[in-house]
Amino acid sequence: MIAPFTKHQAAFLELQYGLFLHFGPNTLEGEGWGSGKFPAADLVFPKLDPNQWADMAAGAGMKYGVLTAKHHEGFCLWPSEHTEYCVKNSPGRPDMIGQFVEAFRKAGLKTGIYYSLWDKNYPRYDDDEIYAQYMMNQLTELLTNYGEILCIWFDGMWDKDHPTREWAYDPAWEADPNSGLGHGERWRWPAVYEHVHSLQDNCLVTINSSSDRPGLVKYPPVDYRSCEQLDFIFQGKRFEPHFDPVYTNPDGSQIRLPLEISCSLPPQWFCLDKLFYFHPSVDAICGWHKTARDNNANLLINVGPDRTGLVPEYHRYYFDTVAKRLGLR
Repeated sequence: MIAPFTKHQAAFLELQYGLFLHFGPNTLEGEGWGSGKFPAADLVFPKLDPNQWADMAAGAGMKYGVLTAKHHEGFCLWPSEHTEYCVKNSPGRPDMIGQFVEAFRKAGLKTGIYYSLWDKNYPRYDDDEIYAQYMMNQLTELLTNYGEILCIWFDGMWDKDHPTREWAYDPAWEADPNSGLGHGERWRWPAVYEHVHSLQDNCLVTINSSSDRPGLVKYPPVDYRSCEQLDFIFQGKRFEPHFDPVYTNPDGSQIRLPLEISCSLPPQWFCLDKLFYFHPSVDAICGWHKTARDNNANLLINVGPDRTGLVPEYHRYYFDTVAKRLGLR
């Protein structure tokens, strides 16, 4: 018999709806994946206001938020003691993680943290033992300085796992013992996972499986599955989400893992100040929400605060209209 969801997994699914926030130097650099060279001294958001983010999320009927504490470029939105590439060297030394957590909790929302395993800035990134310890040191900061954290959303694992160091996955790698495919060994993944739970046992862990493997498990252990985008088309193929909650471990045992579907309103995950783009309609967003609920999954909708530090107000119309139509508030 397959065990039911744990109480923490079940509580996570009860939240149903959340806001994903991609934000940081990439916003100013105008790149979805930054260079790792943007100067910390130039990181200025003149109207930075996480209370506005929280107000928009709460007004939409959302129950939690997830913020990019560190994306692939390696910049940390909190004053980390383990790197100079962080907000302690930015004007005003803004602890954006602290401000985010405070604002969302004040609005009655839970808070999660995105953390990229990949790091374009850390000088000893390719020394796996040293870098794994660096990550665990930073996770200790994030999980001891900001109170209860709902989840850690890991990303970027392909850079040390895939032979190409690109995100796209080739199933043929699994059948070829000489392909160079990794399963988290270079990240010291089981140790990282256990470290998170040693600090906060209730904190749920996921790894982004990427848009071409929606709903699958990159490798265990994880506490829930990610589905990045719906209706994803790549290289002439449509990738359908894997909704079945039952996951078979490498040893043959089976467990249940909740699913979280993440969809972005902008075409890029960060707000890149493009001249124009086509915003998903209210009907489309309602459809995403229905797909999530029909499959007992959470929906995590992404927006990016802009160069001023505010979530663009045009998103509010869509959020509010969806909330009214679906009875979310």
